[in-house]
Amino acid sequence: MDLSAKYDAVEQGVIVSPGGVRYHRRTTRAKRKQIDVLIDAGSSLVTYWPGGLPERTRVLWLDGTEAVSTWREARSAVTTDAPHPPAKGSVATVGVWRSDSDGSLVVLTWHH
Repeated sequence: MDLSAKYDAVEQGVIVSPGGVRYHRRTTRAKRKQIDVLIDAGSSLVTYWPGGLPERTRVLWLDGTEAVSTWREARSAVTTDAPHPPAKGSVATVGVWRSDSDGSLVVLTWHH
């Protein structure tokens, strides 16, 4: 589901799922193995691609097989260090957000 119109939610640290569950940012740097476990357990994935302008920013909510395949494709680009994109391409950071009922949401942020 495309949430790009609500791109500022990521920057403000609160995302509301399509089902109405509120998630709050807890960490912006998680290890790949931790995220593997969460995605394999069925956590949803939000990809955030800041575009410099609101109309170029992309925020996508992914569930199920879409979340798994997107994570698998992006996994090798994830860093836990301060993101310094290479001359060509992008790097990503990944964080875990929590709901009030302790549900997990994985947020993948691209840096370019």
